[in-house]
Amino acid sequence: MKRTVQIGISLALTAAIGYLVYRGVPDWGQALRVMLRGRPLMLLAGILLVLVHMLLRALRWGVLLSPVKKGVSFRNLFSLTVVKYVVNIIPPRTGEVAASVVLARKEAVPVASVIAASLLERILDMMAVLFLFGVYVVAFARLYTPASQRGRDILLSAQGYSLKSLIVLAIGFVMLAVLLRNPRTTAWIPSKLRSHFLPFLEGFRALESRGGIFKAALLSAAIWLCITTQLWCFTRAYLDSFPFSGSLLLMVLTVVGVAIPTPAGVGGFQFFMSIALVHLFSQYLSPNDPHSQAAGISNGTYLASMGPVLILGLVLLNYEGLSLGWMTRIAPPNARGGENT
Repeated sequence: MKRTVQIGISLALTAAIGYLVYRGVPDWGQALRVMLRGRPLMLLAGILLVLVHMLLRALRWGVLLSPVKKGVSFRNLFSLTVVKYVVNIIPPRTGEVAASVVLARKEAVPVASVIAASLLERILDMMAVLFLFGVYVVAFARLYTPASQRGRDILLSAQGYSLKSLIVLAIGFVMLAVLLRNPRTTAWIPSKLRSHFLPFLEGFRALESRGGIFKAALLSAAIWLCITTQLWCFTRAYLDSFPFSGSLLLMVLTVVGVAIPTPAGVGGFQFFMSIALVHLFSQYLSPNDPHSQAAGISNGTYLASMGPVLILGLVLLNYEGLSLGWMTRIAPPNARGGENT
């Protein structure tokens, strides 16, 4: 697809979701007032957790790359972990690929292996989210009865898609295990393709190390508990009370919203957080105008969670001698410290 078409689709989705959000908010003035009245200490705690979350992601990326190269620079890992969020502002959100290419050049390792490790990160993310959602359904869902039929439908849909995703992940892991343990299974692949596929497969070697995969799984759990806690902090900045367990469900639904290919997940995040608050946790909102209050909370949470990351990412982008334009075209040829591998 041409870039203009990709941008057009992304902007169309953003406009459609924006319309749904706009239509569902009775009083945007009230929403703005709610957004501006967040408790500073809780907002600051959430922002600090956002930075911890970035550090944990960088650590996990290094663990997954350790079979490819020992001692990958943590500075490079952290910088490019944050930079990929900046790149994802621009459709088609190629931050993962662009950051992987630049890291591969800096560390003189195969690009395909780094991209594979980044893909493995996303798989581990999905597994961690599904696990935490399962914990919510088993241990806490009965405590928070949906306030409407729409809320019940949302919860049932989330359970159904989670089960399907778990099945797909299980099949994928079986296929990877077969390929990693028996390289002869790749013999059917044409030689030209195999020369690219084998380095890509090397990026999954962390799955063969019990120690490596245990560390990666532990870091994945820590990452998503950190994200859940930051969501709880941001929500508590606006509400007098809100259960931490409820933030598990907020986390799952906002992940769905961010997955919609809009620039930096804008719109989707707010939409799904708002409907979760209104239809699943209405008892914690004001009965006068819960929709406007939820809109203020979701917009404030989005700005507090994404704003610092984007600002830091732009600073690091400049420090690394990169430009956003080059990064959106996958990677510049002469980044500072780069290697043409």
